[in-house]
Amino acid sequence: MKNLYYYFDFLSPYSYLSWQKHKTFLDKWTKQNIQMTYIPVSLATIIHFHETKGPAEIVSKRNYLFKDCLRYSLKNDILFNPPEELPFNSLYALRCALIENAGESQFTIIDTIFCKGWEEGRDIGNPDIIINILNEQGLDGSQYINRVTEKDIRKSLKLNVKNAQENDVFGVPTFIYENELFWGNDSIENLDLFISGKEKIDLEKYNSFVKNYGAATDE
Repeated sequence: MKNLYYYFDFLSPYSYLSWQKHKTFLDKWTKQNIQMTYIPVSLATIIHFHETKGPAEIVSKRNYLFKDCLRYSLKNDILFNPPEELPFNSLYALRCALIENAGESQFTIIDTIFCKGWEEGRDIGNPDIIINILNEQGLDGSQYINRVTEKDIRKSLKLNVKNAQENDVFGVPTFIYENELFWGNDSIENLDLFISGKEKIDLEKYNSFVKNYGAATDE
């Protein structure tokens, strides 16, 4: 069994699109003995760590991003109705996804929050709304929200962010498989090729590119 690590933030529309897209590959990857490991992280913290700006901080980039999301969702038959409040504080949702560290319950929590937020336009930054949507799935929403301030849950999120930084994650969604990083919802097909051993990238050309540009940057 090999691990496929998936870093995401509920705040990121591309994370939502990647979540929906990756579900179409789950059966295939499971048959290839791939174990999904879901890692909620704070996108803002990762962006600031790399001293870059978030998409919403650049107006032209923000506007392009949402049009690109509409195009991708249409092309891939994914419902896309952004949350009522944007941007929103995703910490409550992220910590809820950490209370169940593995298994079916964690998947259900993540799937519920993503779908209720980005399919139905619910305000998933509001803890009361999160309680309601978890209750709708037969989960005890109040119990989850009551635990998000616990020290071990807050620590787990910080450790996830630290793990992301140590693994050179610079944005979300990010997938890492066999130490190979794939960034963005549109990288999933390339990830699948890599998992299947069918990727035909010219590594010699890649290494030359990194060496040449790296040398220029270091001067």
